[in-house]
Amino acid sequence: MRRRKGERAAAEPPLLDRISGLERLLRDTKDANALLESRTSALLGLCTRKLLEAEERDRDLIELALRRQPLSAPTARLVTENPVAIDGADHVFPRGTRNDNTRHLRFVRACEKLFPKPIRHLDLGCAGGGLVWDFLLGGHASYGIERSNFSKLEQRAEWRSIPEYLFTADITKPFAFTDASENPLTFQVISAWEVLEHIHEKDLAGLIDNIDRHLAPSGVFVASVATFEDRDPSIGAVWHVTVRPPDWWHERFSSRGWSAERDLLSHRDFVRGIGNPSGDDWDAKTHPQLGFHLVYRKKLEA
Repeated sequence: MRRRKGERAAAEPPLLDRISGLERLLRDTKDANALLESRTSALLGLCTRKLLEAEERDRDLIELALRRQPLSAPTARLVTENPVAIDGADHVFPRGTRNDNTRHLRFVRACEKLFPKPIRHLDLGCAGGGLVWDFLLGGHASYGIERSNFSKLEQRAEWRSIPEYLFTADITKPFAFTDASENPLTFQVISAWEVLEHIHEKDLAGLIDNIDRHLAPSGVFVASVATFEDRDPSIGAVWHVTVRPPDWWHERFSSRGWSAERDLLSHRDFVRGIGNPSGDDWDAKTHPQLGFHLVYRKKLEA
């Protein structure tokens, strides 16, 4: 049927509506491309880390075979009534332990300059257990505690190869390490990488009590502390529950009578907060607003 002069086709939207529709389509396309680029970048980063892990593991096994030197025999036993941090975001939403297995042999070498071999080392928030593995390769006695049991149940990363050196526990509640004769064990080095900011303020005293009880006289506590928020509103997860400036954190540890000795280690000696390629890491040197490092030495008992 032919239209009359001046009559607009009913199915044809006005010009402004068509322009608005095109603008929305362009915005949606731009958003979709940005999301795709973000996810592609994350996937490439994950693949790169997995390749690095596989390469390191192959090199480790070859080195062990050539040296014909077994790992130190596990002698520690963990006693706790709280095997997981049941209400913590790291257990309810186990992102860190699902993905992390940070390694850093340079930290092991730096500790060897501070203490005679073999060193007893404890890693709090050990995730996949990579740093424990590094210490064991160096001939040391090393153990890790993870707040979630995800890696243990999934047998991911080092949990399948050195399970007797890795434990789960709520590190804010009392726990105790003992040897085979049930004598208490202490450690020359205790580390906590990307852990402290995950602990609620009300629970920090319990965590520091555990560190104090297990740190040997003149032993060193080393940590990285993030000072930025980390949350996912879509699932209700808040991982960084205590976001405080450096002075606030220093007050918590110096009040125990420990001495701050940041110069014991150089920036690249730290495991996290240095842009470590084996983890999705920030760098305190290039972006100090993101976090800092703690190094405290426990004073010799009088």
